[in-house]
Amino acid sequence: MIQKLGNKLQVQLEGTEGAKRTVSFSNVVEDPVEEKILVLGDVVDILAQDSATKGVILTTQTRYTK
Repeated sequence: MIQKLGNKLQVQLEGTEGAKRTVSFSNVVEDPVEEKILVLGDVVDILAQDSATKGVILTTQTRYTK
């Protein structure tokens, strides 16, 4: 049996002095559109101040059982 557990997005930020942070969003919609993921990264970048988005990671979890 296949059980969908959910999606998670992580926006990776790097500060002006090299400090790194990650902002996570749980329970993301299934199959998000790439453009919208990148827009979310831009929004977080604006809100975080003094940082730049290095990337966004989409993690999908699925459980397979007999």
